[in-house]
Amino acid sequence: MKRTPILPITLMFIAAPLAAQTRGNVIDQQAIKSIARQWQETWNRHDMKALAALLTEDVDLITVGGAWLRGRKEFEEDHTKGHETIFKGSVLTVNNTEVKFIRPDVAVAHAEWSIKFGESTDGALRQPQQGIFTWVLKKGKGTWSIIAAQNTIVREQASRK
Repeated sequence: MKRTPILPITLMFIAAPLAAQTRGNVIDQQAIKSIARQWQETWNRHDMKALAALLTEDVDLITVGGAWLRGRKEFEEDHTKGHETIFKGSVLTVNNTEVKFIRPDVAVAHAEWSIKFGESTDGALRQPQQGIFTWVLKKGKGTWSIIAAQNTIVREQASRK
């Protein structure tokens, strides 16, 4: 009777799905980082309809000012007003995005950003700012969307440890 080594076969069955998940995570990581690039592009075009499309219909988003926006519609209305006033002419740059997967279809991303303000309707000169977005994203029907977000202004350049 010929004996089949069980350990190598078992390891193959464990390693194959893990390798596939890693490849999937690379693809999904790039898709999530693409959302950060799309955020920057749509912000800089001042296209709040396209920006809102990156969010789920029932998104919860906390702005840098502490306003709790509930739902895509409320987000779009709020940001449309902002881009007609304080953010008119602003230029946003997403500097870095890091992604951690909670499950294959749920991730947390931190997007570091900086903004330069253009001329606003109130004539106030605003200093450039830096901040960090924390996004919770969910994959549905092959597409990643932001389901919850917290935006925070960085007051001082914090050192990474």
